[in-house]
Amino acid sequence: MQIDREAALQRALAMKEHSCLDAAYAALDGAASKNDQVSELAGFLFDSNDYAELKKICADLQVDKEQAREWKVTDAEYCLAHEIALLARRVERIREGLTAD
Repeated sequence: MQIDREAALQRALAMKEHSCLDAAYAALDGAASKNDQVSELAGFLFDSNDYAELKKICADLQVDKEQAREWKVTDAEYCLAHEIALLARRVERIREGLTAD
């Protein structure tokens, strides 16, 4: 699955009335499945990882097999949850006046 991160960021930033996480999930609606586990995992990853950690995990394409098994998601769904959480952190940083990267 290929995600245009910059286009997704612009879509998410346009959703000012949404929380960072909701905007990120909505911005990736073309890539995001309707799987509640992906949404819940993205929320967990967002809450438990800072921007630097999420960025590193996505860059390294790491999948925590044990965590994926616990959340009952595939590797692709796990990576999507990471993308959602990372996008949400980028939106949060921009809204707070920090740089996106």
